[in-house]
Amino acid sequence: MQQSYFLGGVTAGGFRTRFSEQIQQPGFYTYILKGGPGTGKSTLMKRVAAAFDGEPISLYHCSSDESSLDAVVLEDRGVVIVDGTAPHVFEAKYPLVSQELVNLGACLDKKKMQDAGEEVRQAADENAQWHQRARQYVQAVTALHQDLTALGNHALLHQKLTGFGERLAKRTLPKARGAAGSISYRQLSALTASGYVTQSLPPDYQITELLDPLYTASDTLLRQLAAQACKRGLHVIASENMLFPEPMLEAVLLPELKLVFSARTPIRQEETPNAVHMHMTRFYHKELLAQRKQRITFDRKAALALAEEASSAIANALTVHDRLESHYIDALDFDQVSRIAEDLIAQIRARS
Repeated sequence: MQQSYFLGGVTAGGFRTRFSEQIQQPGFYTYILKGGPGTGKSTLMKRVAAAFDGEPISLYHCSSDESSLDAVVLEDRGVVIVDGTAPHVFEAKYPLVSQELVNLGACLDKKKMQDAGEEVRQAADENAQWHQRARQYVQAVTALHQDLTALGNHALLHQKLTGFGERLAKRTLPKARGAAGSISYRQLSALTASGYVTQSLPPDYQITELLDPLYTASDTLLRQLAAQACKRGLHVIASENMLFPEPMLEAVLLPELKLVFSARTPIRQEETPNAVHMHMTRFYHKELLAQRKQRITFDRKAALALAEEASSAIANALTVHDRLESHYIDALDFDQVSRIAEDLIAQIRARS
């Protein structure tokens, strides 16, 4: 079974990821791929995933290019393969003990790269400029989201929501079973070249969507459910919306129960098929929301428009990246990359 996530995403402060937590899991061994764009990192990871098809695998996509993989985790084998180049730089903390570097840059023809040096520099600089523009738009989106959550906090009926959360946890979660559970963070949604995208969930999961116009009530309820699930000994997978000064919870997955609670908000409007809907407006003070209706409407519309501009900038960066990548592809020894991939697959099988 395969489940897709994003490795991370653009935020007001630049690219952000929690994937280092995945690498640091006890008992996991990580292969960190190094090399420029177009050196076969994503292709290698797809070959590894195909070689172990049928096993539990987590695929981590690139938010700048959804078709590209940034990481593959072979869950049962305790093996991670991750792209360790900028903007998500990972290094081997315990070389050949818990991690090792795989240098695909060694498969490049140095002379060809030097001959294309000027074009590579120009494309790399232009790519960086488009990403900088995307971050500037995201900074504005984040400021508007901060205002929306401030309004939401002011109008939130805390006691009513907390009481509902306790009853919901009692109704949907099992009784405590001794040892406390755990929580890990994996990114289901990200701002991409095609908008704010959420990865599909397993078809056999029961999904409850929290319809929330202000983010605050859903974040509060999701945190309460996550805490209650951990107290009951369950493992929780939490996904954050990073387009806030402090990330807001956007989804809570309970794999052992095959349950998902996810927020449907102004930035994440796509409806999940067969989901049960829970309207969160009942947990806000209606009169206070009415008093701020014009401001709320402005914040939502402006944030969406700016998010679209950020996505457009990411799309332009991707176009330039493809041009940059073409120089590396032209200089790449594909046979050598293929040999490295086969050797890596053999190493993984031998580890098991």
